[in-house]
Amino acid sequence: MAKGHISTVDNLSRKISKDEKIARKQAENEVKVIGIGQPEPVMALNDSELTIFEKYVSLNDSFNAADSTALTLLVKSLYRYTEIDQAIGELDVLDDRRAGLIRQASTYDKAVQQHSAALSIPLTSRLRMANDMAKVMVEEKKLASMEAEKKQEVNPLLALLYDDDDE
Repeated sequence: MAKGHISTVDNLSRKISKDEKIARKQAENEVKVIGIGQPEPVMALNDSELTIFEKYVSLNDSFNAADSTALTLLVKSLYRYTEIDQAIGELDVLDDRRAGLIRQASTYDKAVQQHSAALSIPLTSRLRMANDMAKVMVEEKKLASMEAEKKQEVNPLLALLYDDDDE
């Protein structure tokens, strides 16, 4: 699989062949179709969580219906992390309950990071998948053209030469 930064065909800085450009554009369009539509919460959210969810959707236009689960879980984890963090702030520094809440906050912090990573992976993965699909399409075209060359008609002069040998 390709490593490094992956860009859409429109944002490429390097030159590519016309066939590769067409194949990449076609592959990107196929990959975009996978999750058509706006993300929708996959579980019930309270008003505050729904506001956060809608804010994330409006901030990133690359989110689609396929990102609904990860986005919903991210919002839930963020909301719970915030609630616990506020509770920690309200407790006295020497309160015994504080340590348990800090552990819970740490758990939600990890969950937020995981769900955030899950949301950032899809766009990159989609572009990589489109890139790989385009490479396969270009290779298939090359193979098809090589096979077409092999099926070339017999040279008429060679045919006459072979006919003369038979006689």
